[in-house]
Amino acid sequence: MVLMLPTYTVRESLKAKHVSLKVSVAGSLEVVVPQGYDQTAIPAILQRKQRWINRVTQQVETRQALVGAEPADQLPGQLCLRAIEQDWQIAYCPTPLPGLRAVEQADLKLTLFGQTTDQNACTATLRQWVIAQAHKHLLPWLRTVSQEVELPFETASVRVQKTRWGSCSSRKTISLNCKLLFLPSELVRYVFIHELCHTVHLNHSAAFWSLVAHYEPAYQKLDAGLRDARYHVPLWMEA
Repeated sequence: MVLMLPTYTVRESLKAKHVSLKVSVAGSLEVVVPQGYDQTAIPAILQRKQRWINRVTQQVETRQALVGAEPADQLPGQLCLRAIEQDWQIAYCPTPLPGLRAVEQADLKLTLFGQTTDQNACTATLRQWVIAQAHKHLLPWLRTVSQEVELPFETASVRVQKTRWGSCSSRKTISLNCKLLFLPSELVRYVFIHELCHTVHLNHSAAFWSLVAHYEPAYQKLDAGLRDARYHVPLWMEA
């Protein structure tokens, strides 16, 4: 029996020492190879890893169903910001004017006016709106938690990050992922505490975790919850 190989993309990495497979939250398969790797060897690797690929892809589809993920090729009809308990309904209003603009209306309704037939432009506009909401809500929230636990930081910013929920530099500058807005509030607060503790210990030493436990005794459960937290983020935000 001939096995049908899955569709995949290849990415060369200077850091890669061997071939690795990654399945995204959208279910797409990426093959990461060292620079100069003979890519004709990839199909044989995928055949050997076929069971693993099928299992992980099924897990992704199951998790997407559990969180109500909308297909990546469809414009969203709602936008659930779990962190701040807001569920926005999205409407699209085509107009002859060039460009797109997002207008907030009463009862948590967000309307996009303009060239709404351009799906890429619509999702880009929605992403910019989410970033603005993150500045509006996450940064003041972080300052409140900082004052509560008496762990000050210098500055904070909002970024669109693929793999990190937050980070802290040696200068006590904290960066927050705008996608935190899609996570449950208890996970967001834990990320804040985690990064604030890095202002004291810029590592993951025993002393660091002891400090985290002091401010959040349930940190292990919350840290485990972050492992699957990316499935709360809508697929159009990952583009």
